[in-house]
Amino acid sequence: MIETKKIAQTSPHRIPRVNRQGTLYLTGFHTIPPRFTTSQAELLDWLVEAHVHTGGLGRDALTSMFARHSASSEHIAFRGHELEDFSHRRWEEMELFSPKGSDLGEKTKFFEESVNMIFTRLYSAHAAPPGAIVHVTCTGYVSPSGAQRLVSLRNWGRRTQVLHAYHMGCYAAHPAVRMAAGLSVSAFESIEPIDIVHTELCSLHLDPKLHDPAQLIIQSLFADGFIKYQMKNSALADSVHEPRLELLAGREEIIPNSEGAMAWWTGPMNFQMDLSKEVPTLLASSLPRFIKTIVDEAGLDWGQEKDHLLLAIHPGGPSIIELSQRVLSARPDQVRHSRQILREHGNMSSATLPHIWQRILLDPDVPDGTLVASLGAGPGLTLSGLLFRKKDN
Repeated sequence: MIETKKIAQTSPHRIPRVNRQGTLYLTGFHTIPPRFTTSQAELLDWLVEAHVHTGGLGRDALTSMFARHSASSEHIAFRGHELEDFSHRRWEEMELFSPKGSDLGEKTKFFEESVNMIFTRLYSAHAAPPGAIVHVTCTGYVSPSGAQRLVSLRNWGRRTQVLHAYHMGCYAAHPAVRMAAGLSVSAFESIEPIDIVHTELCSLHLDPKLHDPAQLIIQSLFADGFIKYQMKNSALADSVHEPRLELLAGREEIIPNSEGAMAWWTGPMNFQMDLSKEVPTLLASSLPRFIKTIVDEAGLDWGQEKDHLLLAIHPGGPSIIELSQRVLSARPDQVRHSRQILREHGNMSSATLPHIWQRILLDPDVPDGTLVASLGAGPGLTLSGLLFRKKDN
């Protein structure tokens, strides 16, 4: 067992802080790309064709609406998808997006099969069991989950706990990390790392029957993403000398009177998302104070650090990055990793922020000791953040 000091009573928003042996890091990032990758231009054209097939609007009108409301190829170059349907226009051969459509049960079955395969690929036959797996998703629900199935098949049940961080949407990596931190400093924690696994199949829930501008924006942004990473204490992380992110602080807040700003619910055919025009205004009014509070809770000074840290902003869309950069008076280079991930992958819901963290760790131009403020939002309207320090050795 790793000995830790008794945790002082502090703000309920704070990450538990322990002695040096209990310092917590994120490391060991491992991504699996979706089976198919399609250019944004091709996907937007596919969506126009799919909308035409559902009836209601003509091709010219839909082409004009997508050009006006969707994220362009300038901001998103490619999006990944596990489902082959988006790769062709043979509508009668579609698995889920045929003219007759598919219900939520059929999409859930595809989700289950895909997630089980992803877990098998993430954990080789010779993989060591982690102390726990925190499974994160908002795009499908199956019980037992892919994580539980893996633990059962590998006979890890006496060594590996399974927890689920579900239905929190784009910011869910933050509470998942906080859950892992709680396990890592608890009295019953063993020396095994805590794994966090994201399996997001957002593309299953694109609905070509919905033609309003807000839905066209959503359909032009989301993509599939799969990533695993580990939380380790310093004794484990130092033993392999791998790049890592030291966890310094974390916070979540629900913005008052914002419950109608963002929604994600189950419908008969798919999961449905709704976004209000108020989201940018709500975020702009809250972000400056929120990030200052996180930095203060880490014992640092926002005024001294704001020009040097990096911002890992969840790219809900290009405008969210631009808004965050403006209200935080940040330079383009401070948000470049968020822009890169959005351009290369699209919005992968909860898997997006970990992709940005991984990109920062792998970037040789980001020096050891750099502070990283990770920011995201989700239904609630919940504003969530973590503060890291990059450690190269």
